[in-house]
Amino acid sequence: MNWVSRLGGAVGVLVAAHLLIKVVVYAQVAHAPLIGDEAAYVDGARALSNLLRDLGSFTTPDVVELERNVVASGWFMPGMSLVLTPLFVLVPDAPVWAIRGFLGVVGTVLFLAVLRRVDRVWGRRATLVLMVFPGLVPTWSVFTFGAWGDQTAGVLLLLFLTLVHPVLLGAVAGRAPSIRQGLAIGAVAIACVYARSSVAVLVGLLGVLLAVAVVVLLRDAARRRAVVAAGVASAVFGGLLLPWSLSASAVLGDRVITTTSVSTVMANTFGDRDRVCFGPCDPGSTLWFSPLRYSREVARATGLSEVEVQQQMSAYARAEVTPRSYARDVTENAGRYALSPARFATYLRAPGTSDVVHAGIVVGTGVLFFPFLLAALVSLLVPRRRTTSAHLLAVCAKLSALALLSQPFVHIAGPRYWTTAAPVFALLALLLLRPSPMSDTPVGGGRLPGVLRGAEIAVAVFGTLVVGTLLVLAR
Repeated sequence: MNWVSRLGGAVGVLVAAHLLIKVVVYAQVAHAPLIGDEAAYVDGARALSNLLRDLGSFTTPDVVELERNVVASGWFMPGMSLVLTPLFVLVPDAPVWAIRGFLGVVGTVLFLAVLRRVDRVWGRRATLVLMVFPGLVPTWSVFTFGAWGDQTAGVLLLLFLTLVHPVLLGAVAGRAPSIRQGLAIGAVAIACVYARSSVAVLVGLLGVLLAVAVVVLLRDAARRRAVVAAGVASAVFGGLLLPWSLSASAVLGDRVITTTSVSTVMANTFGDRDRVCFGPCDPGSTLWFSPLRYSREVARATGLSEVEVQQQMSAYARAEVTPRSYARDVTENAGRYALSPARFATYLRAPGTSDVVHAGIVVGTGVLFFPFLLAALVSLLVPRRRTTSAHLLAVCAKLSALALLSQPFVHIAGPRYWTTAAPVFALLALLLLRPSPMSDTPVGGGRLPGVLRGAEIAVAVFGTLVVGTLLVLAR
């Protein structure tokens, strides 16, 4: 049996192990009640399924229900509601075990389909690494059965990178992207944002990288074709974002592009929580929904939009933020982000399930998560000589990691958000392997290798300076 055959057998074994973990995990979470934001996504899915029934029966849609359950406060993009809508079309009163089972099947099929694409674009070693991490991480499988969009966004981002990287490599070779590639990049980019709006920073960053690359690297007719493809990608992205943006803006009476939660999030993360509601908020509710209700009351009394009121509340709560207090909050956020990766396995657990299995989930998560996180950080901060293809992937992965790791700087971080970054961590770990995972790709000539290496060095310097500055300020 040759090396390729052995790798193929290893993929089969890892897929089987992945599916076995999913089955074991499902037994733990199937009857777990919906938690927090999950209820909002499920309510949105039910409203969208009712919309489809109304349209199918030529009945006037219930606009109030859509405003209340799909747009609501504008805090959540409706991506996961759209994913769940087919279930509620078929089973309007679907129980929680069916909701979680449906999400598990969709999430597993999506992950395995994206891995097939990874195998074609980056080769078998990349597939193996991703099958191990995050594929064998038990808590990552737990999230497959949750209605949050974090894990789905991470898998879609992996797909997005498999589309961006070949376009960059083609531009190096003088090939313009096709209209089909533009369509695919635009569609997957907006799917990422619908699943988790915070990844818009990453999508925008890589979009700028693509635009600069095709303008600088291509000439004449190839550049013109690339501009057309970029226009197609932008049109698809903007055209699919527009229905949500217009609807949310109309309902909330203010301009909404993706979500409106930033103001309240910043206030609760970095501000004085005793000043969020221009003083203490109602203690009878959560730190999220109490400010929301207060902003609505103030909006009704003043004629302002609730979005504008939330912005004023946030500014008032953050009036006394200092560099030191901000640095301390960020470092605490980073700890919550990275130090308890299995915490949601405790939250998302049905009563009466096995303590032994739960302990296995927690231990198994830590055994894989921390080594890969360490490998990703080393890869992020240590530039290496690589082939052109591997350099391009490294730049994409490192920019993606920086964008995703910005979460603790702008939001209360928690042990849910690493699931979005997990595939990027795996790619960074892959890039540590020797020989290069893309050693068959010729090294580009001219100044390009030096530019790419310089970009990696810049990322390393930037990351080091940010961490160093935080540690100094937080003392």
